[in-house]
Amino acid sequence: MTPFARIGVEQAEALLTGQDNVMLLDTRDARAYCQGHDPRAIHLSDLNLRTLLKVTPKQVHLIFCCADGDSSPDMARLFGEFGFINCYSLEGGYAAWQARPSRAVKAHGIRAQHTAALPA
Repeated sequence: MTPFARIGVEQAEALLTGQDNVMLLDTRDARAYCQGHDPRAIHLSDLNLRTLLKVTPKQVHLIFCCADGDSSPDMARLFGEFGFINCYSLEGGYAAWQARPSRAVKAHGIRAQHTAALPA
């Protein structure tokens, strides 16, 4: 039995808007996450992986999103093996998610914050 399911962008959006117990976990590297991500996403990294495995209720719906859908199944499988019963891998990853422009948010880096304060 596969401990996770692959879902499309529409299914992921339906879960995120239709239920309270859903987490969107972005598995891309920090740079990619900072360049743009869904505002509901949590950046999943080596720094918070153990904590999330320990403190997240096993019934929560977990949607894993990587860059292109190739690596998120591994993380969804890992969480499934730790007893999480609602694990999903986003097909097409962030590339598919970003294809819907209303879903992506550009992050403002330090450089943008500092240059905005400079006189024109």
